[in-house]
Amino acid sequence: MVSGVKRVGTVSARKHTHAWHRGLDRQAVVAEALRILDEEGRAGFTMRKLAASLQVEAASLYAHVASKDDLVDAVLDSVLDSVILPEPDADARRSLLVGFLSYRHALAAHPSILILMTERARFSRSQLRLAQRSIEILESVGLSERAAVDAHVTLVAYVLGFILQEVSRPASPPPMTATSPLMRSVFSTLAERGVDERFEVGLALILDGVGVPGSSQ
Repeated sequence: MVSGVKRVGTVSARKHTHAWHRGLDRQAVVAEALRILDEEGRAGFTMRKLAASLQVEAASLYAHVASKDDLVDAVLDSVLDSVILPEPDADARRSLLVGFLSYRHALAAHPSILILMTERARFSRSQLRLAQRSIEILESVGLSERAAVDAHVTLVAYVLGFILQEVSRPASPPPMTATSPLMRSVFSTLAERGVDERFEVGLALILDGVGVPGSSQ
């Protein structure tokens, strides 16, 4: 019996030591969650799968995250914290362009994050940080709070919609089937712009409509 107790204690100690030597902490849990989302998509992301990938029991995850919502917040922040937060300056238009271009690049690199964002009724810390700076810049050019909020919502909707279209597009474009001279011309005109340029043109059109001037205006 004594030897049996010793063996149990030794095995338990080994498991405990092994877990800590793997470096399992909140950052490691969040990084692995993001990897699963990138590789398997939103549908493949579960706490059980995350735990299995980290070689722990699912309950062990809650030593590092308070809940699944807390984990999702942390995953969103790990991506959105890479977005450039423009410093308020005299060129509000340039600041908004830089910020939303960076926003698009961060999210396009992790498309499943978009699904997480759109299915939630709460905002992560980084989402709030980015929204506040966008609205501050819009208000700096004379927009009322109402107009700034409307403009920000429109800009975010444009970015998210553009990314969804961008990541869903087939690698090889389908052959043109238009027989109308107008549509043949339209397809030819579309081909004159790359995806990045088309995105920037769309942003510019929104900012023009909102009335955000550039430094040369």
